[in-house]
Amino acid sequence: MELSKYISLSADERLNFFLSTLSITNRTPEYYVNWEKVERETKKFELELNTLNYLIGKMDIYHEALKLFEKQPDLLKAIPSLIASRDKILDILTIDENDNMSFEQLNFSTIDTTRIVDYVDFSEQAGLLDFLQNKANRSLVDYVYGVEAGLDSNARKNRSGSTMEGILERHVAKICQECNLEFKPQATAPYILDTWGITVPVDKSERRFDIAVYSKENNKLWLIETNYYGGGGSKLKAVAGEFTELSQFVRSSDDNVEFIWVTDGQGWKTAHLPLLEAFGHINKVFNLDMLRKDYLYQLFIE
Repeated sequence: MELSKYISLSADERLNFFLSTLSITNRTPEYYVNWEKVERETKKFELELNTLNYLIGKMDIYHEALKLFEKQPDLLKAIPSLIASRDKILDILTIDENDNMSFEQLNFSTIDTTRIVDYVDFSEQAGLLDFLQNKANRSLVDYVYGVEAGLDSNARKNRSGSTMEGILERHVAKICQECNLEFKPQATAPYILDTWGITVPVDKSERRFDIAVYSKENNKLWLIETNYYGGGGSKLKAVAGEFTELSQFVRSSDDNVEFIWVTDGQGWKTAHLPLLEAFGHINKVFNLDMLRKDYLYQLFIE
């Protein structure tokens, strides 16, 4: 279906076509692990981890750890990495044999040298000393590489959105080069006004549009937002409402400004009603298949 036919359809017809052409995934191979980040986080404590290899297999590991940390307290800064924690200041609940509870805090960013015993006790109770004594059998640097790769998987949800932004930016850059258009990722309303002289009403002062595309020849601006939802949930209703409201703000501009929403993911099949409402207000909602069929290119050159 060509762009002109798509945008001439009713909201319900456009939605049905949109849902029928959703992608199965936007997960490129780079989605799974950000190895650059894994290496960067591991290298932060590479020296400390290599020194801590000394503790691997030690028989009296509690006292060996106590002596080592008393001599080199900054080695404790590597402990959060070894227990797969991004937090450097840990709030800890302790429950004794009588179910009495107490709370304490250990700062692994700035080591309190008067509390070395507390740090070692925590390492023992967290199972780290047992791991070093009985289970670790090779470089702790290699081990933390694995830990960091696992921690990085928590960022996959954010990477899904970043992947869409990357796909959109590369797609737009290619079109703009071919059609002599200007574009700006993460464009703010003040930037747009200062650079292109176009006023964009926004719903919040810190609003950044994923991509702004400007035609000097027509003095026209397109503002594009993008996201991806592989799974359902209540958030989709809120997202549809947010972009419906944003499109209305944009349309209230006295200048020639158009709002485009590029979104995809099988999750949208679980949010038919809020998405239908959004389609009633936003005429140009595209998915990845529509980008592949040059809908943006056709829109920019019309």
